[in-house]
Amino acid sequence: MAVYAITKYPRQCDLRDGSSVTLRPMTERDGEALLAFFRRIPEDERFLLKDDVTSPKVIESWTAHLDYDRALPLLAVTDGRVVANAVLIRHRAGCKRHLGEIRVVIDPEFRSRGLGVMIMRELVEIAWDAELEQAEFEMVTGVQDEAIKAAEVLGAFPAGTITDAVRDCDGGLHDVVVLRLPLGKWWQWSQF
Repeated sequence: MAVYAITKYPRQCDLRDGSSVTLRPMTERDGEALLAFFRRIPEDERFLLKDDVTSPKVIESWTAHLDYDRALPLLAVTDGRVVANAVLIRHRAGCKRHLGEIRVVIDPEFRSRGLGVMIMRELVEIAWDAELEQAEFEMVTGVQDEAIKAAEVLGAFPAGTITDAVRDCDGGLHDVVVLRLPLGKWWQWSQF
């Protein structure tokens, strides 16, 4: 099993509006900045995340137990402030060891600048380099529509929808769409 290649970081990247961010893997020193980032995410969006990202204990656990070969968290940082958090999760054994799950959260101030597509592409490239066969995204329709479009820009397609899979803060039901992006030769050829 190939190891995630992360030697090209930190790396400066320009956004569509002319601003720039630094992409780099999360380190154990990022706890406070990461907590401040998640507290800037609207509550109705945080509610749908898999962990309570406003809990200092959750963030401390993430930064204290980094294992880049299992979960590679990539941050976008500007002026010492985290403006995006994305992670590539790999199951090292079992039936899902051929795919990587990608999760992305973007600061509201940095949306619609191309950052989501950029950071997703970075993680897809890492997954491809690690010889994974597919990247997978799970997103909530009606809430994460911009993120769904960003994944589709990269070539991801809906593999299935789970109806009424999650409830929002107000108790409303939402569907979850699972998008798949084939890697291997397909991804290599799509980059021309």
